[in-house]
Amino acid sequence: MGNLAITYQHIADILSFNTPTEQLEQTLSRQSFNWDAIVIEGSKHLILPAIYCRLKAKQLLHLLPKELNNYLEEITSINRNRNIAILQQVHSISQLFNQHSINHVFLKGSALLVFGCFNDNAERMIGDIDVLVTTNDLEKAYNLLTKNHYVPIDQTIGHQYFEHKHLPRLKTKHEICAVEVHEKLFTSFTYNELKSNNLLNKKTNLNYIDIPSQKHLLMHNILNYQINDKGALFNSINFRSAYDTLCLLRNYVNEDVPWYSTKIFSRYFNNLSLFFKDDQITNKGNKNIFTSFYLFKLKHLRFYKFWNKILVISNFTPIFIKRFYYFIFNNSYRKSIIKDRKRVSSLFKSIFK
Repeated sequence: MGNLAITYQHIADILSFNTPTEQLEQTLSRQSFNWDAIVIEGSKHLILPAIYCRLKAKQLLHLLPKELNNYLEEITSINRNRNIAILQQVHSISQLFNQHSINHVFLKGSALLVFGCFNDNAERMIGDIDVLVTTNDLEKAYNLLTKNHYVPIDQTIGHQYFEHKHLPRLKTKHEICAVEVHEKLFTSFTYNELKSNNLLNKKTNLNYIDIPSQKHLLMHNILNYQINDKGALFNSINFRSAYDTLCLLRNYVNEDVPWYSTKIFSRYFNNLSLFFKDDQITNKGNKNIFTSFYLFKLKHLRFYKFWNKILVISNFTPIFIKRFYYFIFNNSYRKSIIKDRKRVSSLFKSIFK
């Protein structure tokens, strides 16, 4: 695990639709090939089922150690069954919302399943079901779910005092997934093309389920990682997001105005082009000083961890200043912090550990 760049390249070669099978087979057949590193990083990036499915599609499962083959087959089967249940839950929510004329679109993983961009739906691991609802219907949609066996999950005190992109998560004993009802896609970042009205006005309906257009699915997948998951801050990649992008781009018709050439998108593709040789990626990405620095970090893990800690602290500092000001001048917030001091203390320790 001393050189993550090597592991990342192997994972990209497995996921890629462009890597020659003979070349990949030669690489995986080496006695020194580090399957443990693939499993560790694949687990972190939530792509173990995708790795298994891509090896199966390339008829290379025989190269896996037997125990690993059995393990990956089992979790892929579990994830396939889970995604079947998720699609059933999405259909149920969609039917409920449509019956009450709630303008909405499903987002992220569940929308990708509905869109059908994967050869095998088992490839995609999903946490929650995210659904964007027009502002006028937001409270109505939330209350409708609570009347249908969904209950709010305990929230941190921040939800009481600061703006969020979605209402408190809802869970139910009757379904497999928690649900997040979104008012918007980002908390403070603004991108005009992905404003709620644009997504809802240009939505598409597949199998009686409303999802964003392919273009908006692509944009949101990229910016969700770059902004919400701090990919731009850490100048890094995530293979689940990368594989989603790769699958969405396979039958995507490029437009006259290349939206992906703007800075926040190009940085994403620049990093992906370090490892993926697929034309859909390499045509949109270029190597530069930032990609060189990213490779340096991956090859020097002690520095990588040190640098990321600096970024975490620098990102947290303005948040801390804002909330300290709020603590001083807002009596209600101050009382809430004091009451929740154990969790707040744990948060500080995790940041500065």
